[in-house]
Parts: sequence; C-alpha cells; structure tokens
Amino acid sequence: MSIVERVAELLGSVPQAPQRPPAHRQQEVFRDSAIIERVVNVFTEHSGIIEPAGLPRQPPAAVYPAQDKAEPRPATPDRKTAQSLRINLDKLRQYGMITPGAKRTPIAESFRRIKRHILTNVANPRSATPANLVMVTSALPGEGKTFCAVNLAISIALEIDVTVLLVDADVAKPSVPQMMGVTAEQGLLDVLDRRIELADVLWHTDIGKLALLPAGTAHDQSTELLASDVMRTLLREIAERYHDRIVIFDSPPLLVASEAAVLANQMGQVVMVVEAGKTPEAALKTALSRIDADNVIGLLLNKGKGPEQKYHYGGYG
Repeated sequence: MSIVERVAELLGSVPQAPQRPPAHRQQEVFRDSAIIERVVNVFTEHSGIIEPAGLPRQPPAAVYPAQDKAEPRPATPDRKTAQSLRINLDKLRQYGMITPGAKRTPIAESFRRIKRHILTNVANPRSATPANLVMVTSALPGEGKTFCAVNLAISIALEIDVTVLLVDADVAKPSVPQMMGVTAEQGLLDVLDRRIELADVLWHTDIGKLALLPAGTAHDQSTELLASDVMRTLLREIAERYHDRIVIFDSPPLLVASEAAVLANQMGQVVMVVEAGKTPEAALKTALSRIDADNVIGLLLNKGKGPEQKYHYGGYG
C-alpha cells in the first residue's frame, strides 16, 4: 500500500476548515487530530512537537535579473574561509527552540527520536540519491516546517560525529536567517545564478557543528535554477565532500511553490510536517501525490499531543 493510500485510509475525518476552534470546541478537535497521530508512526508514537507563535517574516530581497552565464563550475565548501556567526541563544529560546546545554525537555527528546531515524537511513541508504540530503516540507504554509527544520538541524548538530548544513531553500519567503539572527542578502540562489563561491555565502555557527546557507537574492526563475545542472552539481558537492555531513533543507510548502517538488526529486529523505487538528486530508494527499512517495520517510506531527504535553494552538501564521 502506498503512502498516499495509507493517508487516505487513516485521515478520514481530519477537519477540513483551517480556522482554529474556539475554546469550548477544542475537545472535539482533539479527538479528530488523534487520527493524524495514527499516521505519524515512523519516528515515534507521538512526536509531541509544540511550535510557538510570533515569528516575523523577512521582506523578500530584490529580484536579480537573469543573465547569460559562462560554463558552470562546481562550488566547493571551504570551512576555513566561511563566515562565522555567534547565535543568539536567548532569541532561540524565545522561539521555543532547542539550545545547547539546556535541560532535558519534551521537545528536545522528540527531535532526538526523529533524528535517530534519519541518521539510521543515512548509514543504510535505500537508493542512489544521497540519504544525507534531507528536506523538511509541508502541504500548506503555517504548519511549522521551518520550526521543525531548524530544531532538527540543531539537534543533529549536537551529535558527536556529525556535521550539519542547514539550507534555507524557501527561496520566496526565507525565514531561517532571521530566526538564527543573521542578516544575509546572498546565499543559495546567488551560488546558482551568479556563480558565487559557496564559501562566500556560508555561515559557520557556534552551535555544535552547524553551518547555515541562506536562500539568497530572490529570482524570478528560482524553480529553474533549483532544477538546473548547477544545482545538481552543488548538491553532489555538499553531500559527498564531507562524509560526516547531514544537509537539512527548509523547503517551501508543496501546494504553494513549485520549487518544493523540484527539490523533493533531488532529496534522499523527505519529512512532511503535519499540523495536528488543522491539515486538511485533501491537502495532505495532494501534496504527497506531487512528489516521489518513496522518498517520504515519515509524517511529523506538529503542534500535537506528546508525552506530558497538552495540545497547543498557535503558529507563525
């Protein structure tokens, strides 16, 4: 049975309306959202991930016009020349994020369980596509995929033997740099379009072994750039140059931006974020049908009910 068929079987009564229920009706939604929890069984019985509200968005950068290009050359990461960034841990805590040295929390434990599954797949790849290329996406905006991508990257970066590159691939509405406290005008799209060296736009942080690649200058042909040979060369470089590297991509929502499906086809693992009690059944099934279901390693329940937690309604909007 395909993952789409399993979703159709298990998501029969997920609420279709995106509005949040009034307080006196939340109990009804709790019963409905338990149906989603039955689907989220790849990582853990209850991921228990709670996302805080209030993350503002960065304004989009100016569009860089397309130009004729010379023969593409591979962009190779250089750890010695990349920029250094000191992360504002207080700001991360304000957003409810995982931080180094913090006490054991339910959210940190949830991402520990999730990353173990991902790291196991990296050690035992199932296809020719590098399993260390991991995309985090969702069907619709506001379901918490950026929150989950950043937390997953930080959690993996705290591993002893692993390095992590977090790529803000939500090129139309990037928010990872702002969350991490970076003001970055150049990034991924500039590497693809203007042949800027990756080391010139890469940020190394003081969180474990975490590096950050911003989305870069907005471009009216971003989908085509992400589907280009230059992108395939770049992915091969960042996936294979360092054997201990995990690359986490914060992708646009699948039903909003065409870039998401292009990215998914180049990934070794895809994690689909589902918002408890809100993600419509039809939207989830349509999103899954637009990508190769074999790459989807699991549905990650966000804003759901985990051990010793209550349901939480809120989000980035």
